[in-house]
Amino acid sequence: MSDPANQRADGCSIFFTFLVLVFLLAGFFLTQRIFEPDAPAPVTEAIDSVRREKAQSYREQNSKFLSSVDKFHTDNNYSLENSMNEVLENYRSSLRDNKPQEK
Repeated sequence: MSDPANQRADGCSIFFTFLVLVFLLAGFFLTQRIFEPDAPAPVTEAIDSVRREKAQSYREQNSKFLSSVDKFHTDNNYSLENSMNEVLENYRSSLRDNKPQEK
């Protein structure tokens, strides 16, 4: 069996264990305080007005872009429709020209 005298806790080792724990906890809370983000600045009327102006500018740019995209698509669809109508006319005229004569 083991000697019970060797299993007793030494007062000095307990003190240093608590001392290390105190330093670790203090270090943890200190680093947490150091790396904590700053509180955001309060929003003022000037910031609100700048945000409104930017948002309005983005809305106008977006509407211009959307209208140009719509115009592009309508132009392309119209030209596609015209070209397809021309193909159909050419096909119909070639069918009429090559149609055999009935007796």
